[in-house]
Amino acid sequence: MEYVKLLKVEFCLMAKGFWLVTTTVMNPAFAEYVEAFQPWVDSVGGSVFAKDLEGQTVEGKGGKLAVIIEFSSKQAAIDAYNSSEYQELSKLRWANSIDTNITIMDSGVSH
Repeated sequence: MEYVKLLKVEFCLMAKGFWLVTTTVMNPAFAEYVEAFQPWVDSVGGSVFAKDLEGQTVEGKGGKLAVIIEFSSKQAAIDAYNSSEYQELSKLRWANSIDTNITIMDSGVSH
C-alpha cells in the first residue's frame, strides 16, 4: 500500500501544464504565426500535443482550430504565455484570427 501512495505523490509532482486553445482563422497570413510558433514553442520546452483543424465546440464560443500545447508544468505554461517573445508573436495570431480562447491548466486531477 505504501508503494501506491508514493506513485500518487510522484504523479502530482510531475503534473504537466497545457494550453487549451481554440480560434477561428480568418486570413491566410495566420500561416506566418504557425511558422514562427513551432520553433518558439520548441525553444521554451513545449510541444504540440494535439491539433484539429475542424474542432467542434459543443458549448460556449470557440473557434474551428483546436490545439493543445504541452509544457513541463503549469508554471512553465504560464511563463511561456507571459514571455515577451510570445506576446510579440501573439500579435500575428490576433491580426489573423477571431474567437480565440486560451486556457492554461495542469494535468493533475483533484476533487
